[in-house]
Amino acid sequence: MNGTETKFKFFFAHEDEQQEAWLRAMARQGLHLESVHPLCFWSFRRAEPADVVYRIDSPDAGRDPGFQQLMEDAGWTLAARTVGWHYWRTEAVRGKTPELFSDNASKARKFKQRLGVLVASAVPLFVVLVVTDILSRLHELSMPFLLAYGGGLVLYVLFLQYSVVKLLQRIRRLNGPLPA
Repeated sequence: MNGTETKFKFFFAHEDEQQEAWLRAMARQGLHLESVHPLCFWSFRRAEPADVVYRIDSPDAGRDPGFQQLMEDAGWTLAARTVGWHYWRTEAVRGKTPELFSDNASKARKFKQRLGVLVASAVPLFVVLVVTDILSRLHELSMPFLLAYGGGLVLYVLFLQYSVVKLLQRIRRLNGPLPA
């Protein structure tokens, strides 16, 4: 039963609950999270099936350095990290699923941090397209390269816009209606 297994699974930045449910379902099948690659490859260790709850945290730079010890003292284990996201796990007790964030303000802060990461990920694209003079060099590139690059660029921009809108919607729902 020992060994590892790698799976490809894509989630948008606002789909933390779907990720957590999928990871729990994997653990119930005996696949326990070991690592997450930023390009959506998930590595699992094969072991006995268990009801394990996973929670995703996006710790900010200003957090108490003793936070990990606090989490471990509360029964959580850091299962994996990727691109600033931490995946915590703990055994479910009588089917109960403990939460990391119990109030809406903390949940909204988590999604604001994710929004910042997404926006920051667009900076290199902005630099390449605006700061460098790439447009004047397009005639030097082959048509197949331009089609592939352009298609990838369009998909990236669409995914980015979709994710930003969905994160803003989650933040707004958590913060409640705007004051009149």
